[in-house]
Amino acid sequence: MERYGYLIMIISLPIIWQIIVWTSGLEPFILPGPVLVVRHLFDDWPVFLYNTGVTMLGAMIGYAFANVFAVAVAILFVYIPSVQSILMPWFIVIKNIPYVVIAPILILTLGSTPLPKIIVVFIVTFFPLVANIAAGLRAADDVLLDRMRVLNASRWQIFWKVRWPAAIPYYMAAHEIAFTGAIIAAIVAEFFFSRQGLGFLIVTAMETYRADTLYGVTLVAGILGVGNYLLVVRLRKWVMRWQEA
Repeated sequence: MERYGYLIMIISLPIIWQIIVWTSGLEPFILPGPVLVVRHLFDDWPVFLYNTGVTMLGAMIGYAFANVFAVAVAILFVYIPSVQSILMPWFIVIKNIPYVVIAPILILTLGSTPLPKIIVVFIVTFFPLVANIAAGLRAADDVLLDRMRVLNASRWQIFWKVRWPAAIPYYMAAHEIAFTGAIIAAIVAEFFFSRQGLGFLIVTAMETYRADTLYGVTLVAGILGVGNYLLVVRLRKWVMRWQEA
């Protein structure tokens, strides 16, 4: 049923868009129609493809680091509760600082390199990952934990056989939010310093009054977000089937 919902959205979106263009009376250089935007995407596809690759590369690097650290920190939270008591206040403070404020600070500190973008992506995606993984590790069945202890299982065996399987559904659910958030964070970070990437294209389009480029980037970002979400959903279903088997 969900598949039909996306199909309806794909069909209805350009129709609604074109109706808004016709009824608004705005000039094409302000509100271009879907045909004009798609034609612009095809005409300048090397530019859009290259800058999309730049954005995705930064997003994936930051996201990969966020996953590694989130798993490690979540394990520490579960096995050494005092670590959570010490680190959580810092995490809350950092999490609640808008990343549109953090990005300029990182740029001033680290310069115009890809590192500020990677750090912004890391900050945005780390917290939902670590919160969900820790919750999943704690959701392990107490009966199974007791049986493993009775059998003198090691901490590693208990983690790998009981706690980690219990955390997988939580971990996969976190990806649905964090994975798309990584792309958004990378685009926002590119607003401030980058000379390439989708964020840079948006800034350039605003400065040169190129509405077709602006809407083209918006369309590409939307496709990336929906595509990544569907990819994560499909991966989660595959992992859950594998886990049940």
